[in-house]
Amino acid sequence: MKFLIFDPLSGASGDMIMGCLLGLGADPDSVRSAVESVGCKLEISRAKKHHIAATKATVIADGRFHSAKEARSILKESCLEPPALERALKALDTLVSAEAEVHGVKFEKAHFHEIGALDALADIAGSCAALLSLKVNKIFSLPISVGGGAVSTSHGLLPVPAPSTLEILRLSGLAWKGGPVDEELLTPTGAAILANFVDEVVERYPQIKAEEVGYGAGKKDLEIPNVLRGVIGDLKDERGLAHRHHHDRVVQLETNVDDVTGEVLGNLLELLMAEGALDVSIVPALMKKGRPGNVVKVIAREKETDRFTSLLMKETGSLGVRIFPSLHRHIAQREERSLDVEIEGRNYEVSVKVSHQEGAVLNIKAEYEDCKRIAGEIGLPLKEVARRVEAQAWKVIG
Repeated sequence: MKFLIFDPLSGASGDMIMGCLLGLGADPDSVRSAVESVGCKLEISRAKKHHIAATKATVIADGRFHSAKEARSILKESCLEPPALERALKALDTLVSAEAEVHGVKFEKAHFHEIGALDALADIAGSCAALLSLKVNKIFSLPISVGGGAVSTSHGLLPVPAPSTLEILRLSGLAWKGGPVDEELLTPTGAAILANFVDEVVERYPQIKAEEVGYGAGKKDLEIPNVLRGVIGDLKDERGLAHRHHHDRVVQLETNVDDVTGEVLGNLLELLMAEGALDVSIVPALMKKGRPGNVVKVIAREKETDRFTSLLMKETGSLGVRIFPSLHRHIAQREERSLDVEIEGRNYEVSVKVSHQEGAVLNIKAEYEDCKRIAGEIGLPLKEVARRVEAQAWKVIG
């Protein structure tokens, strides 16, 4: 299996992550196209930080976005492929949700000062495109150095880590530590990207056969090498890794509707998932006076209760939403892997989603878009293609 390990001794920012991935061999054309498709330009160069040669990714941007909706629209209209786009949208939601929580406002009313420049979207889009091109199976991170002291913002001097950065760290489960210098080393954008890239946290390097090493250069000149190091290699032994806990706090939201059309409900389901709901189900029910209706159930992160409650009421016209608060959700470990499979005498590269618990594989699911493409090419039913892909995947992985 192909593993990536981030070593953020000098923290991380969006451009450092992008530079690190480019240094590891990410496709520069894909990264540049992603950055340009959100309205920015990208310059890739080499820089030295304390005599360490690193890749410097410089985003040139002169625009801003003014709302979460506008930012999501820009990403959706970009050239990002579906897996990268999904990850980019989640990173953006992480960033916006942290800002909203810190300022005590709803998601759609989040402030956009430091994070509102288009280069934040470019960092997210470019990093997600870079990661996709590397085709790694799993991502680890050592504890992140966040720096110390204070940082100057539009709100005045704020302690390091900045409040929005700290909120992302709190919710993500990423391990971090202060120092080693009194500077802001971890930016909100860098934290949001890592929160949606990293699968596991490790205290130190595991036993690994390194194949590629890359360094992403930061803008500042510090007392230490201001670089983000990444290592790609073959992990020989997963025993002894310090795994983060795979759980979070969620709420279940419910509302009954009896005067909403099927088209509206279908659109509601798609909208809720696009906005970051963890799960949505719509269950037929018999309402008072024998009227047919539906119960809409939404699982969302606890911090997003107000946003999804408001969205449900706005889209359905419901006068009330039931909230079952502070549920504990245990999450199986999940990863996406790329496999070569043979179908009808032809070879295809297909992504599969693998869930596992304590080393045992729980389930393997073939990627829908890949199976759909193959089914169209060879004329087999979609479900038959998925069955064959998963059968071969179980032989390799299970």
